[in-house]
Amino acid sequence: MPVKQIIHYFNEPKQYEKSEREFWLDPYISKQLLKAHLDQTNDGASRKLSVIDRSVDWLNEVVPTVDFKKVIDLGCGPGLYAERLAKKGYEVTAIDFSKNSIDYARSVANEQDLAIDYRCESYLSWKEQDQYDLALLIYCDYGALSSEDRKLLLKNIHASLKKGGKLVLDVFSLQKLTDFQSENSWKLYESDSFWSTGKHAVISRNKRYDHGITLEQTILLKEDDTVENFNIWHQYFDLHKIISELEGASFEITAYYADVCGNEYTEQSETICVIVEKKG
Repeated sequence: MPVKQIIHYFNEPKQYEKSEREFWLDPYISKQLLKAHLDQTNDGASRKLSVIDRSVDWLNEVVPTVDFKKVIDLGCGPGLYAERLAKKGYEVTAIDFSKNSIDYARSVANEQDLAIDYRCESYLSWKEQDQYDLALLIYCDYGALSSEDRKLLLKNIHASLKKGGKLVLDVFSLQKLTDFQSENSWKLYESDSFWSTGKHAVISRNKRYDHGITLEQTILLKEDDTVENFNIWHQYFDLHKIISELEGASFEITAYYADVCGNEYTEQSETICVIVEKKG
């Protein structure tokens, strides 16, 4: 590839500029992502199972099956929440864009005889009407979307819920943003890494933008002269901003917490968990 084309990838992306393709659709990277979801040594892709167990126990208290039987789990990954919810007696539908994650989740559900409706699709194009008592969007997926995509997703969720249905979601707070470090780095890999097989180089750029937005950019250079770019964006919220967006989508705030385990929210909380109810 000509140097001019390579240099193009070093230009600063505009806010929420999309990658040329989503990394979770790459056959190799998606397998590594599934491993990361299941890795109990860190919580980079999914929270640790001990935390997920506490979250599901708490959800069973605040949105119990007697009132919220039918659940849609959005961005379900390998089904770590969905299978636990099913064991609590919820009727679970679960959506994720990664075929590898959905295939894994289905295999586990079959082994455990769990009747979970797993679907491999994007929740931005998913559309249903008055089907669910409860929608879940857990581990700060909401903040990875642009403001336009967040509006679209909330519209889809609102339409999918029955009257009085609730949405539980969490986001990273502005307190969490203080941990973000703007930096550039690169590394040469002699063999396989998360991003590719064989010898390759990875250039990483972490950049903070205005209005609580960050970019984690990965530029992958392969020995076959191909270059790929992956942008991971995130919006960080204060309590006013997340409540304002949800109320603007015709939801009514019923409660908020520090996390999806029900701990009390303070200004030092690194996440905000909000429970809202569909109006009308």
